[in-house]
Amino acid sequence: MDNATFVFIAKSWGALYMLIFFLVCVIWTYWPSNREKYETAANQPLHEEDKPWQ
Repeated sequence: MDNATFVFIAKSWGALYMLIFFLVCVIWTYWPSNREKYETAANQPLHEEDKPWQ
């Protein structure tokens, strides 16, 4: 196996790995059971009072 073949395989599997990781992250984010957790986190800055510290 020469260097060019190794680089080609590494880039191909790396791209495939990143694509799968991205898809898992998107599916995890939009999964219905996680909706309440993300809605709470998104609205949290809007519900806190804006006042100086101490």
